[in-house]
Amino acid sequence: MKTHLVLRIGEIFLKGSNRHMFMNQLEKNIRRALHGHADVRLHRFHGRYTVTCEPGQQEAVIGVLSRIFGLTSISPAVVVEPQFQTLSDTALALVQALPQKPASFCVKARRTDKRLPYTSLDLERDVGGVIHETCHIPVNLTRPDLLVEIHAGQDLSFVCVNRHAAPGGLPVGISGRLEVLLSGGIDSPVALWMMLKRGATVNAISFYSPPWVGEEAKQKVEALCRVLRPWGGPNKLHMVAYGEVQKILRECRPHKLATVLYRRMMMRTAGLIAQDNRALALVTGESLGQVASQTMHNLIAIEQASPLPVLRPLLGFDKYQTVELAQQIGTYETSIIPCADSCTLFAPDHPETHAHMEEVERAEAGMDLRAMALDLARNAVCVKFSEDGPRRESP
Repeated sequence: MKTHLVLRIGEIFLKGSNRHMFMNQLEKNIRRALHGHADVRLHRFHGRYTVTCEPGQQEAVIGVLSRIFGLTSISPAVVVEPQFQTLSDTALALVQALPQKPASFCVKARRTDKRLPYTSLDLERDVGGVIHETCHIPVNLTRPDLLVEIHAGQDLSFVCVNRHAAPGGLPVGISGRLEVLLSGGIDSPVALWMMLKRGATVNAISFYSPPWVGEEAKQKVEALCRVLRPWGGPNKLHMVAYGEVQKILRECRPHKLATVLYRRMMMRTAGLIAQDNRALALVTGESLGQVASQTMHNLIAIEQASPLPVLRPLLGFDKYQTVELAQQIGTYETSIIPCADSCTLFAPDHPETHAHMEEVERAEAGMDLRAMALDLARNAVCVKFSEDGPRRESP
């Protein structure tokens, strides 16, 4: 017998006449994610989806679906005929089979087939009464420990007692293309994940500084990309060898501006790569005031060098919030692996916290900044990710 999974959507319901665009993209993403699972079928009904699979596939399929943006939850369901007694008996049996007795419960019913000789309220009241009297579980209509859900429809009727969380948001691919400046730290992978949640197609750009920073920096960023791939991205990673240019910028004076100058060149280079990939904006993991380079004055000075808008989804987060989210999405353990990176290389002992554009422009005077950025962008190595693993392409 096939296992049925009920998939629910959230924010997409708020869309108006273009809701079909979001639903079609979500359906495309679900089918792509389930492509490697044989005998799994997706069906759409009443603004929701169901998936059928073999019982032995259930855990793996739920694991895949729980990373699909646009879905809010997944429930294993027992599909039955819409007779009142059958629905009631099935609900009672599912509650009795739970490994642990819940502290409270509530029945939520939806009758979409109006020809049936009972109402949604009838189901909720009477089925709830049977469960309460048989299992002696208190009813809590506002914050139940267990939610028993019943759907009685013309095409499909089912009962379920368990929900697995999904991330919500919008389906990846509906909100345009972005390029994320991805380091090996905690923040930028979380920023990338948050833009995936808002439906963006995301690629990544990372800077490393040979010979001062070795291959382990590249390997760490690639590992973060592999962790994020089941969530929907990135599809490509451009690795930019930044060491020689960073050494030149280190000699600019005053030396306290060095970190600002490094990041401005990163913005120029990333902007060129992003434009070549038809991205609409850059994304960083910066949080206001978190480190010396992320003061308001410095953020403005750094963004001024970018040819594209710069999005900062973590701007109002504190570090504890970012760490908590990194742990939830699976990037934290990789991010905390000790490894040198370009962000800290050649950093001044006393970095500027209130950069002024006049001083920044004087420090950069005499250098062909665009030529330097073009050279960095042209020589970037592209790593493409697919189901078969990463594949490098020469610049």
